[in-house]
Amino acid sequence: MKINVRVFGEISDEIGKKHNPDLENGATVGILLEMLSKSSGQRNGYLGEFRIGATDLAVLLNGKNIELINGLATKLKNEDEIVILQPTAGG
Repeated sequence: MKINVRVFGEISDEIGKKHNPDLENGATVGILLEMLSKSSGQRNGYLGEFRIGATDLAVLLNGKNIELINGLATKLKNEDEIVILQPTAGG
């Protein structure tokens, strides 16, 4: 199944802005994030400086935060859209 991934913020410089991975049916958000980590040469369990599964990196599935669904265990479907956002600060 194809998943559309968009990455925003400085983290996109490290892992890329767009990805369209082909995953097996039944794959979860956690599997997808680990795959992105490995394919972009990140240290195991991290995307940039953010630990996969930590709450300091927002991951949205079709516009909804995965923490409001099943977290990293959230199952993906063909053509789902994942958006990865890092925290920002400013005023």
